[in-house]
Amino acid sequence: MSALLWEVGCEEIPSRMLGEAIRHFGTEMMRVLTEAGLSGPQTRLEWCHGTPRRLALSVIGIASCQEDRVETRRGPALERAYDGEGRPTRATEGFAQSCQTTVAALDRLETPKGIYLACTLRTPGSPAREILPGLMAELLVTFPWPKAMRWGSGQTRFVRPIRWMVALLDGEVLPVRASESVSGGHLTRGHRFMEPGNFPVQDAAGYTATLAGKRVMLSMEDRAEVIRAGVTRLAAAEGGEALVDEGLVQENAGLTEWPIPMVGRFADSYLEIPAEVLATSMKYHQKYFPVRGADGGLKPCFVAVANLEAPDPAVLVRGYERVLKARLEDAAFYWREDRRTPLPERLPALDKVVFQAKLGTVGAKARRIGLLARAIATHLDPSLAELAERAALLAKCDLVTGMVGEFPELQGVMGGYYARHAGEDPRVARAIQEHYRPQGAGDDLPVTPLGRLVSLADKLDTLVGCFGIGLTPTGTKDPFGLRRAALGVIRMLLDGDGLALALRPLLQQAHAGYAPGVLERDASVVTEAVLEFIHGRLEVHLRREFTHDLIDAVQALRLDDLTDVAARVRALEAFKSRDAFAALVAANKRIANILDKAPAGEIGGGVDGAALQAPAERALQAELLRVEGETLPLLQGRQYGAALESLAGLRGPIDRFFDDLLVMDPDSGIRRNRLALLGAIRGGFIRVADFSRLALPGEG
Repeated sequence: MSALLWEVGCEEIPSRMLGEAIRHFGTEMMRVLTEAGLSGPQTRLEWCHGTPRRLALSVIGIASCQEDRVETRRGPALERAYDGEGRPTRATEGFAQSCQTTVAALDRLETPKGIYLACTLRTPGSPAREILPGLMAELLVTFPWPKAMRWGSGQTRFVRPIRWMVALLDGEVLPVRASESVSGGHLTRGHRFMEPGNFPVQDAAGYTATLAGKRVMLSMEDRAEVIRAGVTRLAAAEGGEALVDEGLVQENAGLTEWPIPMVGRFADSYLEIPAEVLATSMKYHQKYFPVRGADGGLKPCFVAVANLEAPDPAVLVRGYERVLKARLEDAAFYWREDRRTPLPERLPALDKVVFQAKLGTVGAKARRIGLLARAIATHLDPSLAELAERAALLAKCDLVTGMVGEFPELQGVMGGYYARHAGEDPRVARAIQEHYRPQGAGDDLPVTPLGRLVSLADKLDTLVGCFGIGLTPTGTKDPFGLRRAALGVIRMLLDGDGLALALRPLLQQAHAGYAPGVLERDASVVTEAVLEFIHGRLEVHLRREFTHDLIDAVQALRLDDLTDVAARVRALEAFKSRDAFAALVAANKRIANILDKAPAGEIGGGVDGAALQAPAERALQAELLRVEGETLPLLQGRQYGAALESLAGLRGPIDRFFDDLLVMDPDSGIRRNRLALLGAIRGGFIRVADFSRLALPGEG
């Protein structure tokens, strides 16, 4: 068994790409070893790490050589392999020649189809040392970077120029070509600034020890832990609590090889700027960690993460402070200047901002979502209708402020501040601040009812507009975030007790809000397409709790109230534990199959109760009428669990009906009446869900 140490050294890998690159590097290495026949039970990826300047891995238990490959080739059938005089045919001689042997040396192979001539070929396995260089070079060439580059005069493409490479199999160099000027060797490099030289290594243990001594912390997880602990400790020493965002921790871990957290400060006067502006300046622009005080507000300090140990850390801190000060000066300027123009006075400027080339301006969108927000409020809480329209109308006005131009991450947030300054109702200001939420699967939902109304209107308008011009998501592209918008609608409607809201009329109203000729598809087509898209996202959302068949059985009804869909699915999930569940599902599948196969002219009529003669069919109709009378008010009250309990009473009469009677009776009148009775039963169940789509116990 052999051990592989491989390091690819390059110029700084973008932090956002490093984590996925590390995972891919290790996974692909194990894949190519398996496909090449060099992996066995003892083969193991010992570790795979990365820093901004390198990707490295260690694999142990690699087979030193491939196993011999044995292949049996089948030739002509024995009965056609020789002519009438017993001489080999040309096909037989050609087969023997292709196998590089003689006809006499060929074997006989018995198969179910007869006896054939055959030849067993044994190909010796190749040593790992001969195979690995090509496999490793191919892995580098096919590395799926989001963006790759060429450098110099060569054709090699990688995320950044490759500058050195360590490639050792059992301590001996593998001749892997990484680029025109770089191939495998035994020299690694230390920290770019503190230990910039080349250092020899012979194996994985020596490699990790060498790097640790040369100021390179190889593990990204170790660097992240150092950052978390250091940031927390330094913030506590300042009498505060660091806002430790895990994404920011990982980003700093991807930017450093030797992380050194250190505290910087800024003037108290900047605390007059909204905390979100300060935090954005620190986190998104400078990669600093803000510090919160005991009162919940920010303290005039931050924690930055250096990538080296400086003889005088104060020099680095002054640099961090100087860069942040420039950002905060810009923020302070915009904070003063933006408030000179009240938010409502910025509405005309939105007519000069393009939302989408075919869909018009942001100003037009603001007016549309204002009317749509009012309509939603009218359904849910009419007392909020006027405020909803006002909040939606002003929601996009901060896009034309200097602050949002400088800090785009603050759109909505700054609108809330400016609305308060302009004297708007506090509920309107809060709704403006919240209306972009949620922007992702893990993002917070709007807290206030008004914020939720405006967010729903905004997202529904975007969905209808994009679908109306054929701008729908593909497998790889979703430039307007329509998947996120649909999921946001779903989460807001289902959160807590849920919002009972019929989407069809709102989608149609959203379509009508666009000026004539803007949308290329008519309202009915767009409405159903958007509903289907939302239902697709809803299934993904519900699959975290429920099986596919339960969701499918309800979604087959094409309901447009998502809370109603979720309530029915929950009721089915609870009903699955009843003994009657399997029997009723089987009966519904049988009924659906019979009705699907029945001639079209014999189904669709009503049940003629007077024509029912057999006791089993009369009993079934009587029970059906009783159950219908009991379930209709339950369904109107969305008491689906109780409705299913009532429908369970049909189990016995249905079983007796099928046991005693032939549905497809030769008498056409009897046959039609029995089909009508089955149709009525199916209609009773389908008021809750399409039971024929449910899986029986044991089915997939």
